[in-house]
Formats: sequence, structure tokens, C-alpha cells
Amino acid sequence: MSRYPMDGTFELTLRCNLRCKMCMFRREDSQAMEELTAAQWIDLADQVAKAGTMSLLITGGEPLFRKDFTEIYAGIYPKGFLLALYTNATLVTDRVMETLRAMPPHRIGVTLYGTCNEDYKNICGLSDGFDRAMEGIEKLRTLPSALELRFTPTCDTIEKIEELDKRIYDRFGIHPILSARVFKAVRGGCMQPETCRPSPRQTVDITWKQTEARLRNLIPEEFKKYVKLEISDRCEYTEQTQTLLGCGAGMKSFTVTYDGKLLGCQLLDTFQTDALQEGFLPAWERFPETVQLPPHPCGDCEYLQNCTLCPAVAMAETGSFTGVPSYICEITKLTEKRKEEFR
Repeated sequence: MSRYPMDGTFELTLRCNLRCKMCMFRREDSQAMEELTAAQWIDLADQVAKAGTMSLLITGGEPLFRKDFTEIYAGIYPKGFLLALYTNATLVTDRVMETLRAMPPHRIGVTLYGTCNEDYKNICGLSDGFDRAMEGIEKLRTLPSALELRFTPTCDTIEKIEELDKRIYDRFGIHPILSARVFKAVRGGCMQPETCRPSPRQTVDITWKQTEARLRNLIPEEFKKYVKLEISDRCEYTEQTQTLLGCGAGMKSFTVTYDGKLLGCQLLDTFQTDALQEGFLPAWERFPETVQLPPHPCGDCEYLQNCTLCPAVAMAETGSFTGVPSYICEITKLTEKRKEEFR
């Protein structure tokens, strides 16, 4: 089995200054979490660099919530990774900006949660969250980093997608990427995302509408009457791909958690080794031994090729690797129906 740890994620913390209703990871504030020290993160960065990791994502929780974030980041940066940073942009201090200006990441991803402070108060528990996020993005956009903005809608904000898109594009010249699918909490998360997520029909409708609009906007006005949009399924691979979890997780990508565990996928901690105690490379090499998946009953489903179900999602939605989540099934069936209508 050919496995190379090319793409890594460092989950510096599960703590966050926001309490987003749809968060899959957030723990209770009272729950003790023994996080790796700055020195331990820097040492692990050295280990994964020597193991051949090329790209590294720094995320959380909210990574900027750690008081030693700049120390960790400054220690990781010289290792030579293609660095990405995910943040909610509400904690972008002068000290953070001084560090990022000296050592800019290749990519920065910011998730947005509403169109105004009232949205942030209702969804994230931060009364001035929108203003702080806008201020943070203004600072981050001065860096030579590729800036990506995302929006995760809830039942409260699903009708505001077009408003947010226009508002953000007018201000920053960036169309936010829609992250419409919201799964249940994982790894002991304390929130209940399923209580506020859009329905499968709403999810398909908004995803389809935005995708079609974005494609049409790419066509110059003078050519639009000559262009017809068509849809086709993703390419089928004839070559058998080696996999542990149905994707590249544990084969070419990995996550090191806040406490030093090595996971194939950040959503799934059923299978893990200990990067802190064993060392990264031994933990990476031993990881496949921990993965044991039973046959899934969806194997003969007519929609299997275009379904996004994976072991992590099955576990999150049903509590079992053999569970069949109605949320995913309904989204897949509605998407296939929409394809037929489009054709």
C-alpha cells in the first residue's frame, strides 16, 4: 500500500471565542483540554516536514484563540510548508498581523456566519461579531495570501445568501464559497448542528442556484445568448484507487489533534494513533492497522457513484459505520432529480 503524508492539518485547539450553533467540534467551556505546547507543535512540524509533508493547514477551533499562536506559527513557518490558515477573523490583532506580514501564509480561509451583528449574536453568541470579522478581513486582505471566504448558512440565515454575497463582493471583490452541508457534532462536540441546519431540499436548492449563477457570471454578457449550460456526472475512474476511508484520508492526508493524536480525517477519531508519544512517522506508519470498517449496506445503491456518504459522515449522522443517514440520502436523491430536470 503506497501512502505518503503529503497534506497535513494541525488542529491547535478546539476552543473558540464563538459558540456557533452549527459547529461540529466545539466542546463545553468547562471541559478540560490538555493542548500541546508551542514547543511540541514546533517539534511535530519538524517531524512532518522530514516525513515529506508539503502542505499544512493550521486550524482549530479558532487557532488565534491561543495566546501563543504567534509563537507556534513563527516556529512552523521556516519548515517550508505550503501553509494555510483557517480563522473566523474576529481575533486578528496587531500582533497577529505583524507575524503574518513577516511570514505570510499561502492561503487564508475565513468562514462567515451572517450579514450583520444581530446574526452573529443569534448564531455565534458574539454581539459585534460581524463588525469584528469585517475588520479582520480588511487586515488579512493586505497580505499577499490567497484569501477565501466561506459562508455556512443556518435556518436563520438561508434567506440572506444573496444579500451576503453582494455585500461581501462589493466590499472585498470576493464571492463567498457556500458550505451548505452541515453534519451532526463529532468527537464529543457539544453543539447540535442538526437543529439549525437547512433541510435537504433547501440545501440542494441553494447550492444549485448559487452554482448556476456563478457559472453564468463567468460568461461575458455578449456571449451569454450563445452559451447553453449542461451538466454531467463526475468522471468514472477505471483504475482501482487504494483507500482506507474511501478518500485520501490516512493515505495522503492526516490531522494531528490538539492533544497530539493522529487521525486520518478530522471528523473521525474512532481510528487513531499517538503522534506525540510514538513520534509522527511511526504513528503514521501504524495508522492503517487501526482502521477496521464493516461492509456498508449502501454498496448496491443506484445513487452510490454520486453520493457523498463516507465512514466519517455515517458515524456522525447515525453513530454507526453501517448507518444510513437520511440527511445524505435525501440530498443525493434530490440532486439527481434536479440533474434530470436540468437536462
